[in-house]
Amino acid sequence: MDIIIKKVKTVNYYDDLYNIPRELYYNKPIKPKHYKGINIALLNIPCGGFGDVITCKTIYDYFNKWYKGSNIYICTNDIDKFKTINEDVKNMIKLKEIRDDDCHSFYNLKMTTKVKFDIFIIVPVAKRTFYIKELQSMIPYATYFNTFTVSEYNNDLLGPYTFPTGIGKHNIGLLLNKIKIPKQTIIQNPFAVIYIQSPELTGVHGNYCFLAFIEMISKKYTYKKFQVIIPEWIVDIIRCYLEEPQSGTCYTINRRLRDYTSNYPNLYMIDNNKKKYIVKNGCSNDNTMILRGDILPKPRKIFISLIKDSIPDVLLTGDQSVTDALSCCSNKVIWYQIAPWKKDFAIQMSKHIPNKYLRSYKTSCGTIKGIDNSPNYDKIFNNYDFRINGKAIMDSIILANYYKEYELFKSYINVVNHSNSIESVIKKLLRYKNTIK
Repeated sequence: MDIIIKKVKTVNYYDDLYNIPRELYYNKPIKPKHYKGINIALLNIPCGGFGDVITCKTIYDYFNKWYKGSNIYICTNDIDKFKTINEDVKNMIKLKEIRDDDCHSFYNLKMTTKVKFDIFIIVPVAKRTFYIKELQSMIPYATYFNTFTVSEYNNDLLGPYTFPTGIGKHNIGLLLNKIKIPKQTIIQNPFAVIYIQSPELTGVHGNYCFLAFIEMISKKYTYKKFQVIIPEWIVDIIRCYLEEPQSGTCYTINRRLRDYTSNYPNLYMIDNNKKKYIVKNGCSNDNTMILRGDILPKPRKIFISLIKDSIPDVLLTGDQSVTDALSCCSNKVIWYQIAPWKKDFAIQMSKHIPNKYLRSYKTSCGTIKGIDNSPNYDKIFNNYDFRINGKAIMDSIILANYYKEYELFKSYINVVNHSNSIESVIKKLLRYKNTIK
C-alpha cells in the first residue's frame, strides 16, 4: 500500500489515478498464465478513409502474436470496410447502429454479443475526445480501469491516450510491420506513385501538393516513357479543363502541369474508364509521361507492392500509408501531404529522418531543392517501434488485469471509484493502510 500511496501523491489530475495499477507493472515480466483465456475487445469506429481500419487490424495482429491463448475480438460498426481491403478477421463482432451517422459515437451503437470482456481498447480515438460515459451507454461495465485508448499519430488534440502513437517526445512509435508483399504485375517500370487527398479535405493545398511532386520528379527522372499513378480526383481536375476549356482552377492546374513537365513534351492521361487524354503533344520520339488514373484504388498489399516497385521518390498522405512505406521500403524517399491536424507528425518526421522540407506545407510534397535528399530512417526504427514500446504498455495492462482481484487492488479501485478528489483518495488509503497493520 505504501508504494500506491506514494504514487497517488505524485499525480496532478484525478484521471491519472486510473493509470496507477498498470504503471506498477510496467516493464515487469509477463507469462502465458497472465493472459490465458482473457477477452480483449478492440473497439473500432472508422471515420473517413481506411486508416482507422488498418490501424485496428494491425494491432489485432500484434496482440494475436504476443498473447497466444487469449481471445482478441474486433468490435466494429463497419465490417464492410475490413472486407473491402481484403482483411480476413475471424473474431469480429458487429456493433449495431441505432441511427445513421457519418462518424458514430458509442451513444449511437449497441453491443451484439454476450462475451464478457476483461479489457477494452479503442483503436483509434478519432475526431472526438473520449469520455467513459459514452462507452458505458453501450457497455455498462466499462470503466477507466479496464478501458484504454490509442491515438492517431501525433494527435494530441483529444488526449491524453494510453497508447500515444507517433514520433517524438511522449509518443511510443509507429505501427511497423513485416508484410509479405507480392510482386506487382499491373504496370511497367519506371513509374511513380502519388496517393494524396483532394482539396475537398485539405483545401487548395492538394492541388499544389500534386504539382510540386510532379515538378520535382520531372526534373529528377528523365525516361523515354515515365508513368505516374494518380488518384481519381486528380484525373477529374485535369479532365475538367481538357473537356471544357475555360479560366479558373482547372485551367491553372493544367497550365502549370504543362510547364512543370518540360522534360516530357508528350503528356497523356488515362482515366478510370481507360479513356486517353492528350495534355500536350510533342514529337513521337520525345520523352513521354503518362498519368494513370486507372490503377487506384487497390487492396492494401497490392498498393504496397506498387510503392515498393516504384521510383525511389513517393508522395503519400495518411499515417498508415507512410508506415506501410517505411515497413516495406526503407530505401524510399517519402514525401508527405500535411493535413492541418497532422502538422506535428510532419515536423517530427522532418527531425528524425531528417528532411527539413517535410516541416513546411510548401515543400513537404516535394521540391526542386530536395532532389538530392537522402533519408535515414534508423532513428525511427530504433526508437519509435510500437512493437517494442506498445507491447511494454500492453503487458502492464494485462498484468494489472490479472491481479485486479487481489484485495489491495480491489480496495484501491473501490476508493478511486467512490471519491472525488486526490486528497480524499489519499485519506481513505491511509485509513485502509492502518486497518491492515
